[in-house]
Amino acid sequence: MVKAFMYHDIRDLNNTKFKSRLQLKSFLNVKQFRNQIKYIKQNYTIIDPIDLLDITDFNKNYAILTFDDGLLDHYNITSILLDNKITGTFLIPSNAVQNRMVIKSHKIQFILAAADEKKVVEKIFNELNIINQDQLWNKYSISKWKTNWWSREMIFVTNILRNHKHGDEITNKLFSEFVTTDESDFCVDLYLSEQHLKEMNDSGMKLGGHGHTSEGLPNLNQENDILQSIEYIKQFTNNNLVFSYPNGLYNNETLDIMKKYNCKFGFTTKIDNITKDTDLLQIPRYDAPQTLPL
Repeated sequence: MVKAFMYHDIRDLNNTKFKSRLQLKSFLNVKQFRNQIKYIKQNYTIIDPIDLLDITDFNKNYAILTFDDGLLDHYNITSILLDNKITGTFLIPSNAVQNRMVIKSHKIQFILAAADEKKVVEKIFNELNIINQDQLWNKYSISKWKTNWWSREMIFVTNILRNHKHGDEITNKLFSEFVTTDESDFCVDLYLSEQHLKEMNDSGMKLGGHGHTSEGLPNLNQENDILQSIEYIKQFTNNNLVFSYPNGLYNNETLDIMKKYNCKFGFTTKIDNITKDTDLLQIPRYDAPQTLPL
């Protein structure tokens, strides 16, 4: 079986002020990550995305390691990969690294980690000056995931801040109130720097794009966002062939733009194995922390 595994935050709880965020199921501590790498090495041959072009037997166990969001954590665990003589593919949101702007989905996560969930819901209702709160609650507090394990408050806050027309404005207000007013400084401990990207590329790690803003592409001027991401990554690596779709969102227009700019590998958040019939611009991935032994 050929599988791609997806990682996000990999950090010990004693290295954060926002412990509840790192207790979400998609995140790992360093020991857990070491254990997973050991397991993957024992059960799979680890490859890079470009090696998919040469696989003739998709029944053999191959694994691709991907890391989304351009997190500082990924630089800190690169030594673990190097010690194991393996590589990973790191998908970089250019606005976060280049301009030190916190990704919106991260802002929402940190708001929920810094404040009482019910208080955040109350703040949102106050900002919107909503009289019929039940209608809004019923619309935004339902998860699209069958295996959802979030509270109704977490679902509501995430959905409304992502999808409401005033979501950006309210997100920024709440982030300033509950987390920090210095977004640039906050990014120093959260995202990779350009020097990190250079060092990681020099060490053999693979770099790719994760959009410029790391927002869902169908909701943006897709070509502009994708092109900014590609052009930025080209400063650090000759490889501009790899991309992952932020929040797993893409459509046919996205795929056409990928082809236009010669991107050969696109990673989704769909859960499945990679087969000989897989469209390499729609590669499925497993969420490693929720899939592999810890």
